[in-house]
Parts: sequence; C-alpha cells; structure tokens
Amino acid sequence: MKTTATPPRTASLHDIVGQVAAEVAAPLTRALERVHLLAAGETLPPQELQALSEEVAHARRIGILGQQIARLAGGLVRQTQEPLDLTRTVLELLDEHRQDAGAAGSEIRDSLSNATVMGDVSLAGTLLRAMLDWASECALTAIDLRLDARPAAAQAVLLCRFTPRPHAGDEREPLSWHLMQFAARAMDVKIQLDTTPTQTLLTMQFERLVAMPATHTQAAGSDARLLAGRQVLVMAPDRDIRNQVRLAVQGLDLMVDYVTSVDAARDYCADGLPHAVVYASTLAGAPLDRLRRSLLDEAGAPPFIEIAAQGHGFEPVAPGETAIAKVGLDGLAQALPAALVIELSRRR
Repeated sequence: MKTTATPPRTASLHDIVGQVAAEVAAPLTRALERVHLLAAGETLPPQELQALSEEVAHARRIGILGQQIARLAGGLVRQTQEPLDLTRTVLELLDEHRQDAGAAGSEIRDSLSNATVMGDVSLAGTLLRAMLDWASECALTAIDLRLDARPAAAQAVLLCRFTPRPHAGDEREPLSWHLMQFAARAMDVKIQLDTTPTQTLLTMQFERLVAMPATHTQAAGSDARLLAGRQVLVMAPDRDIRNQVRLAVQGLDLMVDYVTSVDAARDYCADGLPHAVVYASTLAGAPLDRLRRSLLDEAGAPPFIEIAAQGHGFEPVAPGETAIAKVGLDGLAQALPAALVIELSRRR
C-alpha cells in the first residue's frame, strides 16, 4: 500500500499545454464528424444533437481551464486582500457545483466550521471550484468536506476525503488538479495530498485566519474573550479617523485611549504599556520608529497597527517579523477588529 504525503510534482507547462491540446482536440474531432453529417444534409437524432452540444461545451471548458492556468503560471493575477468568509464561499460554490453536476454528480457531504481568512475573493473561487471539479473527477464514492478553524495557529484547514477511482499508473492528473496547484501557490495556500488505494485525502491550509465580529458592534465567541479588557492606544491627529476607530471598536469591550501625536504617545507609554497601538499613517516617520524601537525591548511590547489612508483589507505580518500590520481606512469597521484579534492572539 503506497501513501504519498505530498502532492504530485506540478507538471511542466509544456506537458500541460500538450494535455490541454489533446483534451480539446478529442471532443472537437467527434463534434466535427457530426457537423459534416449535418452539412451533407443528414438529419441527426436528438441524442446525437445533444452529444454535439456536450462535446463543444466540453472543449470550451477545457480551453477556459487552459487560459486560467496560463494566467496563474504567468503571474498575471492581481490580488486584492480582504477578509473572505471561507465558510460561505464554500457553501455557495457547493450549491453551484451540485446544480451543474445534476443527479449524476458525486454526493458531497459537508461539515464546515466558521472561518474567515485574508485573501482575494476571485482567486479563492478559482481555487475552490478547481478542488470540487478535481474531487468529482477522481472520486468513486461520496466526497466528505470538512472545514476547521484553528485560531491558536491563525489557520483554517479544509479537508477533502474520498475513495478514489482505479486508474493506470501513467494516467495524467486532471487539468483541474493543475489549476488548483497554481491557484493555491498564488494564494499562499499549502496543499498536501495523502493517497492510498482506498482513500484520498487533500488538505488545504489557509495561513491567514482572521476573526471577524458578528456585527460591527459585537465580537463573536472566543474573539470577545480575547479582546475583553484589553487596552488600546490610538494615535490620530485627525478627528474623523478617531471617530471611525470609535465606531469600529464599539461594543468590543476594549479600553481605548486617544492621543494626537507621537510625543503624547511616548508620555502615555511611560506610565504603562497598552496591549496594542493603532496609529494613522500620517504619523509614520522617524519619531514613531524611535518610539516603537524603544518599546520592543519591553516585556509585553504591543503590536503596532497602521491605518492606511486607502484600502478595505487587513495585511497581517508573519510571526517573528518586525513589520507593521496595516488596515485600510475604507474598510475600518470590518478590518480593525480582525486585525486586533489576530495581532493580540499572536502575543498570548
């Protein structure tokens, strides 16, 4: 019994181009034979006309897959990072997949926990559609999908399990597999494939889990407990930004203090460190850098979160990095609570 603990090697683009060409040519050749019969004046029965339509549709689908792979392989995808409700996205794509597959499609059973990650919505859709297509092509039995949130590791893990169809050792992976690999690489999603003759288990690991408030005024579950009683210092000379911060954190059970300058923040920190510092990008510069460096050596040094003048998303930093997390002012109500949760959870 052989188990593969890592995904098969990504095929070369040369091989993928050849596979696309072959998979497009086969249905188009069959369709062309029927078109010749029609051109010769013959009448095709309804089932033959239906087959003609399906062959053209299949060739079109393969061509689109090839285009998507080419764009991802060429690095031509521009991403917009924003909080992405992974649970809702999977459910919506499952409904879409079931409708397209119809009664002949594989049964898909789902058990999905709530999980929100940072990512590009369009690219996530490409990744998850490819995963569902790949599983349906390869599964002999029902497909089990499970989504788990792991707040302590700031991860969301999607598991796809099924009994695989028997196939020849030299049989090529479906094009949906290659699309899934390229999309996962673009999104920095780790994928692992464990295979035996009786079970296939695909693991997708999303590294940028964030915890969103249930509403703009109330954090959910463990997030509320994490934020409760935490002291946050906000530095912003602009009154409008301070007001937007107040609205974003309203109801989160935080203790929030506001100052308008770096000097005032230095005096504040001399009396005791806050748990987090949020500041407007207009204050970025040497004085702020000196303040931050002076606090790094202190026990319980707070994370710094910058409010960028534009943008909707949250850009977290990897554990161990000294860079500053950023949130966009345009989406502050959603992004700031998520930023506070993930940055404070890293320092527990």
